Amino acid sequence: MPRKKKTEDAAAVTTAATAKEKTTKTKTTAAKTAEKKATTRKAPCKTTVCVEMGGLSVSMTDVQTAVKKAVKEKGLEASALNIYINVEEQAAYYTINGEGGEDYKVDLKSL
Repeated sequence: MPRKKKTEDAAAVTTAATAKEKTTKTKTTAAKTAEKKATTRKAPCKTTVCVEMGGLSVSMTDVQTAVKKAVKEKGLEASALNIYINVEEQAAYYTINGEGGEDYKVDLKSL
């Protein structure tokens, strides 16, 4: 059996070492990625917006719900719904697809 040259032995050792390093780096990277994912997950912040006016406190969610209910009761369909809060009148006016009027109103005192 012929003997291997020193360069062939060195190349084999280098290749084996490189493969071992890649495996170790991959495991380390995977562990760090998993650790980052575990630490960066936080519960989302729940936010509510409330309007206070003249002793009345109304959440924006309640206003939106009331306006959508009023639109539905009128049998109208909206692709664009805009809501305007009038603090002096304690009312929410709305427009449907750019059209509105005095009867497009929700009394906020009733919420």
